[in-house]
Amino acid sequence: MSDALPSGAYFATHYQDRRRGVETRRVYYDDGRVEAFDGREWWRVCTFSPEQVRQAKDALRTSGLREADDLSADGVYDTAALTYRWSVDGTQGSATNYAYPARKHPAFEQVDERLDALVEAATQSDERA
Repeated sequence: MSDALPSGAYFATHYQDRRRGVETRRVYYDDGRVEAFDGREWWRVCTFSPEQVRQAKDALRTSGLREADDLSADGVYDTAALTYRWSVDGTQGSATNYAYPARKHPAFEQVDERLDALVEAATQSDERA
């Protein structure tokens, strides 16, 4: 499975713990789809409205993620890699926290907080539809 940002996506996460054989992914698409992979299969988590897609992209712009550096695993053991990839406003990039979960990446935390709230709202909206 490629680590490249899928076509039509503006954001993706990839968690990989090679030691334990665990891999998860989440992908956010311009058309509003949010999909997840649990190491075995893909499923749709929810669908963002156009406004929620705009808010998600704004979270990427304002979180500091686009300027973020990788976090090293130096001095930390039993870690996994958590990579965030994005493509917003014509700018593409990625950052990896090689020390996850021992060290938290501040930009990742900001993005997660905002996107988790959007996913929760979209999930509730999907259930009502």
